[in-house]
Amino acid sequence: MCNISNTLQFSTLFWTLSSSLIPGHIFPYFVLGVTSVSFVIYTLQHNLPSARVNRLNNTIAVVEEILTQAKANCTRDYLALVSAETRFLRNCLSNMTTISRSLATVEREVRDIQTSLLLLIESVHQRKLAEDLHESQEIVDAVLPQQSCRARVYGRPTEPGDEV
Repeated sequence: MCNISNTLQFSTLFWTLSSSLIPGHIFPYFVLGVTSVSFVIYTLQHNLPSARVNRLNNTIAVVEEILTQAKANCTRDYLALVSAETRFLRNCLSNMTTISRSLATVEREVRDIQTSLLLLIESVHQRKLAEDLHESQEIVDAVLPQQSCRARVYGRPTEPGDEV
């Protein structure tokens, strides 16, 4: 299957390589770089899991449509039609269960990583809070060295008979 973008990429690549033989021109290198980067981006987008799932979904929809048309038009070869439908359904079901298990495993692992990261962030916050409290306590002790903690909290001086 030949499409315009593949033809354009090939012609651009051919022109770039052929004109790169001319010394002193930077444009061919620029075009080669842009073509290479666009090819890498296209390849990455084409192989993303979401793109693959969309292609699979589209293919399954097309096969289901063809199967429906075949049921309506091919009544003589009913046995071959039933065999193809059974194979299609069995293949879809077995692969869907495998995919579902894999997705559940990946989802569980990602949640574990998320929990670990949140715990790490929380521990950093707790450590920072403890350091800030300790620093505040040192400042208060430096400013008011003769008052006890109870006097600072309740705003009254401590007496020898007060219980702590």
